[in-house]
Amino acid sequence: MIASTRDKKRSEPIINYGSYKVSDAGVRLVLERIAVETGRAVKVTSGDRDWVPSGGARNSLHLNKRAVDFHVEGWPDAQVFDLLLAKRATIFGESKGKAFRYQIIQHGPDTITGGAHIHMGIVPEPGEAYGRGFLVEGMTAATRGRYKVVDPP
Repeated sequence: MIASTRDKKRSEPIINYGSYKVSDAGVRLVLERIAVETGRAVKVTSGDRDWVPSGGARNSLHLNKRAVDFHVEGWPDAQVFDLLLAKRATIFGESKGKAFRYQIIQHGPDTITGGAHIHMGIVPEPGEAYGRGFLVEGMTAATRGRYKVVDPP
């Protein structure tokens, strides 16, 4: 189990779920850690889904209730992605290798998924059908729909 880091920078992390449901406790805990590390509110833009949106993957972790899309208020997505990469052990509790079960994707302005955002999901075991680690997609028109591994698990 991953321990919480709630009191590190703010006593109560602010997660704005809006109308979205995020069932996975591990995903919610990582959102809390991101809010603590940034000192900012995290705004959820998608959570559990039972449908595939235009451009979405048919095997999306959202369909398994194991993923969230979000922004950090006042921070560009690129800055959030860089923080997640730099603080991976603190935020995710695991740093490298097979134990790293996370999928972090920065979907850029030319994404096929409907709009720029950060996606974070927890890959179930065995999770070989899912990309793990840090990926980018849609950073330019030429990379629309193309996933590039920035840092493997």
